Amino acid sequence: MGHDVVQWRAGAESLIEHQEEYGEVAHWATNMFSGMPATTISHPPQISNLDNALLKFLEFIFPAAEMWILLGGAYLMFLLLGARPLSAVFGAIIIGFSTYIPIIIGAGHNAKFLAYIYIPWLYNGYFLLTRSKLNPWLATFLFAWALTLHLRAYHPQVTYFFLFPLLTLFFYDLTKAVKSGELKPFAIKTGWLIGAAVIATLISIQLYWSTLEYSAYSMRGGSELSGSSGLARDYAFAWSQGWGELLTLIIPGAYGGSEFYWGPKSFTSGPHYFGALTLLFLVIGIWKSSHKLKWVFLGPGLATLLFSLGENFGSLNNLMFAYFPLFDKFRVPEMWLMISVFCFSVPAVFGLEWILDRIMNGKPKEWKKSLYAAGGVGLIFILIGFQFLSFEKPGERQQLAEQIASQNEVPVDDPRVSQSVNRYLQDDVIPGRRELARGDTLRFGFFLVAGLGILFAMGVKKLSLSAGSMLFCILLAYDFIRVDQRYLSENSLVDQNLERADVIQRGERDIDRYLKERVSTGEGWSYRVLPMIDNPFNNASPAYFYPSAGGYSGAKLGYYQDLIDEAFFSGPYGINKGVLNMLNIRYVAAQGQFNIPGFEAVHQGQNGVVMENQDVLPKAWFVERVVSAENQSEVLNNISEDFDAASMAYAVLPESKEYEPAERTVSVDEYNANQISLQINSEADGFLVLGEIWYPEGWNITLNGEPVEMVRTNYVLRGFEIPAGDHTLEMVMEPVWYTAGNWLAGIGTLLLFSMLVIGGVQYKREETLKTPEDDDRL
Repeated sequence: MGHDVVQWRAGAESLIEHQEEYGEVAHWATNMFSGMPATTISHPPQISNLDNALLKFLEFIFPAAEMWILLGGAYLMFLLLGARPLSAVFGAIIIGFSTYIPIIIGAGHNAKFLAYIYIPWLYNGYFLLTRSKLNPWLATFLFAWALTLHLRAYHPQVTYFFLFPLLTLFFYDLTKAVKSGELKPFAIKTGWLIGAAVIATLISIQLYWSTLEYSAYSMRGGSELSGSSGLARDYAFAWSQGWGELLTLIIPGAYGGSEFYWGPKSFTSGPHYFGALTLLFLVIGIWKSSHKLKWVFLGPGLATLLFSLGENFGSLNNLMFAYFPLFDKFRVPEMWLMISVFCFSVPAVFGLEWILDRIMNGKPKEWKKSLYAAGGVGLIFILIGFQFLSFEKPGERQQLAEQIASQNEVPVDDPRVSQSVNRYLQDDVIPGRRELARGDTLRFGFFLVAGLGILFAMGVKKLSLSAGSMLFCILLAYDFIRVDQRYLSENSLVDQNLERADVIQRGERDIDRYLKERVSTGEGWSYRVLPMIDNPFNNASPAYFYPSAGGYSGAKLGYYQDLIDEAFFSGPYGINKGVLNMLNIRYVAAQGQFNIPGFEAVHQGQNGVVMENQDVLPKAWFVERVVSAENQSEVLNNISEDFDAASMAYAVLPESKEYEPAERTVSVDEYNANQISLQINSEADGFLVLGEIWYPEGWNITLNGEPVEMVRTNYVLRGFEIPAGDHTLEMVMEPVWYTAGNWLAGIGTLLLFSMLVIGGVQYKREETLKTPEDDDRL
């Protein structure tokens, strides 16, 4: 029951309610960030396949079935790379039990995990198509099926990151085909790969079509204020891996794990540990293996290792961020290490294979030299773990000094402050960090010595190759599992009958019950709440109970993020009443009462107080004046000053307009995830503002059945020029990607499984025509 899946369930509440009430897919979420496209929270149902049929049925043992898919795929991948069965098991353990995997499972990053489990199967399909005699229909089916399931898991960052090693392999094969004069056969195989990619894209097109449509408006599409086309650099490079922190790949507690973390990031859930024995064979593989694909995997592994450094290796990553396609769309650089570990597992297995071959062929000088070299490298890391770690977080000493000085009302440079900081660090902080680091350094040394000992015993014929290889697998698995349990233990398990909604409901407070009962207007729509006591813009839990102006999303609308950054908390009172009024925010849940005109305390709970905004505006209202601005930045600047949202609005228009006083009324006929319908009566022309977030894609808007322009108003809202008379203003959310995508997904699925049928028929025919001589040759 990871954090992110619970947050997802809270944010999806309005979509689920709509589905249950209307029997249709919701396209607009009404309960987070004052309204946003539903596809950013929960994608529409997909056509049946392995992921939503078999795995859905087996979700009561999650993540066991998914782990077997990952381990089985990795095992087959190493077999196809020419490894012995036990060496393939060794490699599969690296890929499947690297500590980052249980960390993301425990955090609830399910999409990331599900996207990852199909990566080895992509390689399997590719290898079977390009390097085996399996009929191309079946090989292409496997590649297309794996790519379909990977894309449907929908984690574009995992897809983008793994394109680096996958395309490296493709271009290596292309170069080899050109040099050997076999470009035509390779072009044919490339055609099969392209066909598979087209089919997989068709099946998952709804997901990526909607993402492409939305990306221009999301945080990842840049900011109108800065003029960027991607994420802000500082935001994107948050959670950059430190240079020294790379040591955690082999000594997991070197930088404090998660509890005692002292690296350059704000905090961390844990390291990307890939095993002490992995390093032993990686060193041998890099130095000795002559496998042609060694550098094809090692190259991307090293590149992604450098990408993970983010701002700590700016000379490379600033260049990539500025110029490389889509590099600026993703954040958390340390995630690149997921690809590094995957790629390093391959030369590590090649190293194991190389030394097994040398032992089997009786070449003691060669394998002994490799042991000395690997042991020497290991000793260097042991020395670093014991002698060269400071155990102080960057800037930690200064931060502590400022806190102590502030608490005691003395200058920061007071000698007593420095003494207190030193005493606190040396007595209370550093010992725990040092103990974990040195304990894991000894642990690394133990596994390194054990690995070298097993190899030596195999080399002098005291241990068979199979027994030694099995011991390596057991030791590697034990090593990983013991570290993994720090981040995903049995204590993490919950009753399989416990629903995510149950977890959220158990956290319901008296303040939530009060708000839930009072946000409804009785007119088919509800007021919104600004939950200040709940880290409002990074917590979706309140949105489960009532419509929230906040929420939880790494890809919220970019202009809503601008509103949060620039306008929500501006003005003389530290909170912008004009913005709260226009967003229909009637209640603010706060730690304590505050004295701002127009707010009144209406409920005192155990967890905080509810302040009522007496000046909140209805869902739709007419303004007296619309002030013209040259651009949206000017609009945002204008509303950043506390303004009278009831009487004036700002928009990018040719000229400002004032409207004569007249009798005007608006009532809400329908308000749900897919439709908003207003009944309007106006004795004179006017300008109507709707307290709903502006988003032009997918909304079909009509006034009395005729298309009408939606004006972006007050930076984030919808505005409409309304002529005098009686009118029905109707907005219906009908995204093209949803209806067209359904048809295309159906066509793609038919093509996918047609390939399986054709391939099966061909395989059966080939088996029927096969002679005993063919079996002998095989």
